[in-house]
Amino acid sequence: MPASTTRSPSARGPLIALLAVSAGLAAGGCGGSDGDATDQRSGDETSVRTALSNLQAAALAGDGKRICTEIFTPKLANSVTSSSKSGSCATEVRRNLFSPTTRLTVQSVTVADQANATAKVKERSGDMSTVYFVRQSGHWRIRSVQAA
Repeated sequence: MPASTTRSPSARGPLIALLAVSAGLAAGGCGGSDGDATDQRSGDETSVRTALSNLQAAALAGDGKRICTEIFTPKLANSVTSSSKSGSCATEVRRNLFSPTTRLTVQSVTVADQANATAKVKERSGDMSTVYFVRQSGHWRIRSVQAA
């Protein structure tokens, strides 16, 4: 995986290394539920896992555009764009997010409420990350990532 000319490769995994260039984003949304909350959260957990699977598939395919437009929130994609030397989220993601051998293993998913979720993810290197999600237009999108 090539590194940008202004950054040396991170000691952390590629997921953290890429997203470290973007600013931390505040949590959004509020709400809660009762009644069918357990069923809803179970479905949401599955949807968050699917979003992570889509992230890995797009990254391995080198599809930075899909990651920036469908998997990241627009705010995160804009932050990556403005922080990158190339001026392009898709280029930065394609260049730095994953190598062909990178694999993510979802350790846990927690759905805090109808709009927010987190996932603990382990990279093949053993590095752990916490991925923060927000529901936008009915889809779970990554809003930030930090080392766990």
